[in-house]
Amino acid sequence: MIFVCDEVKRLANLDKYGLDFADVMFFGWETAVLEPSHSGRVKAIGYYRDGTAVVIYAGLGSEAISIISFRPASPKERRRLP
Repeated sequence: MIFVCDEVKRLANLDKYGLDFADVMFFGWETAVLEPSHSGRVKAIGYYRDGTAVVIYAGLGSEAISIISFRPASPKERRRLP
C-alpha cells in the first residue's frame, strides 16, 4: 500500500501530536479496528510502538491511502482494541 499526505498537514500534525505521517507504516494495520464514516474517511485504531494511536485516512482507489491525521488514541478509543 502506498501512503500519501499533504506536506503542510504532515508538519502541522507533527507539531501538534509529535507523530509523523512518514511513520504510519509502523502502525499496527493488521490488528487495527476500522471505523468507516459517512464522509468516506476511515478511523483506524491500533497499536503503534509502545502505545495506541489513531490514523484517519481516505482511500485513493485500491492502490493508495491519503493520511489525514495521526494521533495518540484517547482512553475511550484504547478500550476498542482487543
